[in-house]
Amino acid sequence: PSMAATVMFGSNQISKDAVLQSLRELAGKPSEQVFVNSVKLPSESVVEFFTALCNVSAEELKQNPARVYSLQKLVEISYYNMARIRMVWARIWSVLANHFISAGSHHDEKIAMYAIDSLRQLGMKYLERAELANFTFQNDILKPFVVLMRNSRSESIRRLIVDCIVQMIKSKVGSIKSGWRSVFMIFTAAADDDLEPIVESAFENVEQVILEHFDQVVGDCFMDCVNCLIGFANNKTSHRISLKAIALLRICEDRLAEGLVPGGSLKPIDDNADATSDITEHYWFPMLAGLSDLTSDPRPEVSNCALEVLFDLLNERGSKFSSNFWESIFHRVLFPIFDHVRHAGKETTFYGDEWVRETSVHSLQLLCNLFNTFYKEVCFMLPPLLNLLLDCAKKTDQSVASISLAALVHLIEVGGHQFSDSDWDTLLKSIRDASYTTQPLELLNALGIESGKSRAVTARDLEVSAIDNSSAVSANGQVQDKQEGRPSVDLHESEGQTPSPGKIQKTSEAADLQRSQTIGQRFMGNMMDNVFTRTFTSKPKNPASDAVVPASPSKSLDVVEHDAEDVTESPFMGTVRGKCVTQLLLLGALDSIQKKYWSRLKAYQKITILEILFSMLEFSASYNSYTNLRLRMQHIPSERPPLNLLRQELAGTCIYLDALQKTTSGVDSEKKGESETSNEEDDVTVKTDAEEKLVSFCGQVLKEASDLQSSIGESTNMEIHQVLGLRSPIIVTVLKGMSVMDNQIFKKHLRSFYPLITKLVCCEQMDIRGALAELFSMQLNGLVQ
Repeated sequence: PSMAATVMFGSNQISKDAVLQSLRELAGKPSEQVFVNSVKLPSESVVEFFTALCNVSAEELKQNPARVYSLQKLVEISYYNMARIRMVWARIWSVLANHFISAGSHHDEKIAMYAIDSLRQLGMKYLERAELANFTFQNDILKPFVVLMRNSRSESIRRLIVDCIVQMIKSKVGSIKSGWRSVFMIFTAAADDDLEPIVESAFENVEQVILEHFDQVVGDCFMDCVNCLIGFANNKTSHRISLKAIALLRICEDRLAEGLVPGGSLKPIDDNADATSDITEHYWFPMLAGLSDLTSDPRPEVSNCALEVLFDLLNERGSKFSSNFWESIFHRVLFPIFDHVRHAGKETTFYGDEWVRETSVHSLQLLCNLFNTFYKEVCFMLPPLLNLLLDCAKKTDQSVASISLAALVHLIEVGGHQFSDSDWDTLLKSIRDASYTTQPLELLNALGIESGKSRAVTARDLEVSAIDNSSAVSANGQVQDKQEGRPSVDLHESEGQTPSPGKIQKTSEAADLQRSQTIGQRFMGNMMDNVFTRTFTSKPKNPASDAVVPASPSKSLDVVEHDAEDVTESPFMGTVRGKCVTQLLLLGALDSIQKKYWSRLKAYQKITILEILFSMLEFSASYNSYTNLRLRMQHIPSERPPLNLLRQELAGTCIYLDALQKTTSGVDSEKKGESETSNEEDDVTVKTDAEEKLVSFCGQVLKEASDLQSSIGESTNMEIHQVLGLRSPIIVTVLKGMSVMDNQIFKKHLRSFYPLITKLVCCEQMDIRGALAELFSMQLNGLVQ
């Protein structure tokens, strides 16, 4: 009677009549016949019968102790009715699935395990039936396992589910079609398990499926396979499994490229085949995105492996990618790898210094190599790539700035020969903007340096900073304009010149580091210790020795010896130091451009580089002026040199003179005799402009030096001797540059040079005297004879 009441509840009249008729026929017979004869029920009635029996089973499971009689009978009548047409069976299973999920989640673990084992029996039975095309009943049959695997907190239940699926695969692997989707979803859930045995068992079977039965994992299920492998690669219990999963992803990529997955093989680029490309890229993108995410894994071996596989894959298959797909790859796969670097700051911490120095450097280098390899296909991505690198370069964090600019240099060093004029314009504009925004304007406030406190640099601060060189104020004013949000800065104004017709609003960019060193050596090992460190934190025995700087900012200097009181650095000094790192790296980039690519540049691009160099040199020279050095000496102990930018000034002087000499002499170190790319009129304009700059710059340095030398005889102040000693490397560099100056130019301006040169003959600095002797020998001997 209770069963009849349950059956009658909610049933329609037709179903009621059919069920009541069956019950009358079975009156007085064994109850088993009720279940056996369920196969005779009409379609609507049998669905009602299963629903009623599920309700009875649910009531039994609520009893204490719980009963499983009806649950067992559900399995039996499912066997009897499995031969019904698939649409009817789908309705029956929608009822059974919810009940098995409820029973498999029972608080009594034994009941739950019984329900799951019953579900396994049904699944095994159903897999014996061949699945028709365009049907996914296998997937529906296995879905309860997915829900239970994701939601169960019991280790035993999760183990049992994995074992059930493993048994199904081993016994029915040839019959599984749409069921692979649920299988991979179950294994994906297992990959996130905290227990290594569960992860290990699931992965072993995934590995076996891919290696031995890949032909079965095709079509729609291929994406589930990829997501499953990505899940195992991200597991935290075993890095060995992660590495194996990445290797299997590479195997899947090879099978995909070989055409073993319908619609996934790459074909030569065809602009008219957009629909096919979309389908193909639908298969490729999840693999690339998954590998991209893995590059940020805190386990070095996993992140490095993912990085190598990702870029190997792109280098191997990239020639067949469409432009739209490349754009998607850069924005959604490659650039996100560097989000942690791009958004790094004082408040942000990396996984560790090793991660910054190794993974970030390596990944940026691989990115630049990839860009250069597929330059013709991805050249349109140069602006966003430069934005990434230079956004990082403008950070105050020394590591971030060094990493990004070293990668920029590597990009141009390897691929600069492919750059078009518009690429050079974009690059030089970015370098110019970066050079302005990273000028250490805080140094113009000398009092702020001494106190170690950071405060805003205002016009009033500049007025009282005792900077006697008016050009520094001009440069600063320009930078302030830039910081206020103006779109561009006119480099010509920094020198008080009017732009020539060939310079009309065209700016360019370029950067190239020294090829003789690796990227890591160039910026991490050397640059960060080169800039300002000894000047700010060490006590050299000879003050002048601190000013001696290599011509190229990429050469290493002495090891830093920190004073006890300087162990903790103020935020103000950290900001200044970071900006100085960037300035030196930008100088190194410009040096490489003028050494390697000068002949490839247009006239206006050469002028732009000269103006960028002059702007950076002008700032450091103003801060290092004789008056300013003497002023700062009054605020520090006599045994220490004053704060200075002598390294930046000396590096800038060497590069600036080298570029001017090359322009005025018309000699190209790489391409002598090769036809110039710019027209003759522009060449004449550039040469005239460069000659004017060269003569003006040399004359200014010599005049300041000769004036200081004259004041030495009139004063016994030791500060003047010390200042001259600090400035002597700059003077020597200029004198050596004049020694190789074009003879005609030197002769033309000898009248203005000669009085300044003769005043330095009595200089007490032997290196200056030696440079003078070389100048006399190379330039004046011929004139005297």
